[in-house]
Amino acid sequence: MRLAVISDIHSNLDAFQAVLDDIAILSIDDIISLGDNIGYGPQPEEVIVNLKRHAISSVLGNHELALLDEDYLRTFNPYARKALAINRKKLSEQALKYISTLPSCLVRYGCRFVHGVPPDTIASYIFNEPDQRLINIMGRLKEQITFVGHTHQLGVYELDQGELKKKKLIKLRVSLAKTGRYIINTGSVGQPRDGYNEAKYVIWDSSRNTVESRFVSYDYHKAVKKIKKAGIPKQYAVLLEKANI
Repeated sequence: MRLAVISDIHSNLDAFQAVLDDIAILSIDDIISLGDNIGYGPQPEEVIVNLKRHAISSVLGNHELALLDEDYLRTFNPYARKALAINRKKLSEQALKYISTLPSCLVRYGCRFVHGVPPDTIASYIFNEPDQRLINIMGRLKEQITFVGHTHQLGVYELDQGELKKKKLIKLRVSLAKTGRYIINTGSVGQPRDGYNEAKYVIWDSSRNTVESRFVSYDYHKAVKKIKKAGIPKQYAVLLEKANI
């Protein structure tokens, strides 16, 4: 089984299409999205159309949650709220209905999939959780591997004999121990916060018991122009332009 796990597309169709093209040349059996398919970017409708066209299952991200929950939306900063308001206007009734059906988590192939923190928290960041809390959470989960997004950063949390280890996953393939417990942070397809402006996702290979990060180049200048044209706050375009290190 080879599974592609994507997250945080954030309405960046150009990055998403590049990832789909990359996946198409690999031996991938399925694709799962960890949410935040919308927000920040200019093409939410097209992203959702492609999720459905490619039969990509998705969980609910916090930007989808903000569309559904006015109280939660108020916790967003003014720039994120403006970007999401523009996204809402671009979404069809069919797309909004699709968003309303997304679950807070999925369990597939013996793995758990959630946007924020397992077992099913949508809006919390994994890097804000104390180590002992993560140890407790990972020890209680039935699944050996959980995939999370939300942080826009890649990484591996490994629980080995009660000890929590944190590993990088930048342009690497990491072997997973059969006796370990893991949380895999999958990075972002469409809105980098890690210094690299490629689109990122991960591949889990169940037969080899490995997880690999993929960095996919695309024409981010095109996405920048679309963000500016849509009237979305300019810092979300700047993130794409200035990500190179």
